[in-house]
Amino acid sequence: MLETSLKIAEIILIASGLLLITKSVFQYGTRTRDWSGVVKMFYKRVSMNVAEYKAYRLGVSAFVLGVLVRIVNLTLWPF
Repeated sequence: MLETSLKIAEIILIASGLLLITKSVFQYGTRTRDWSGVVKMFYKRVSMNVAEYKAYRLGVSAFVLGVLVRIVNLTLWPF
């Protein structure tokens, strides 16, 4: 039961994290019309508004939490 719950939580966290990151990147690109800034977003600071930044940080947090749940899941049930 716990193994199944962790697998479901892992999938939901990783998927929602990727969706939120994609949403914030798309919002930034449509607002600024600077699609080269989307690539810079991952290694350099770009000017995002508050809603884009919140979605981006929430997406990164959810994705990292999903990866941590995956590590715990593989540690407890390796097969």
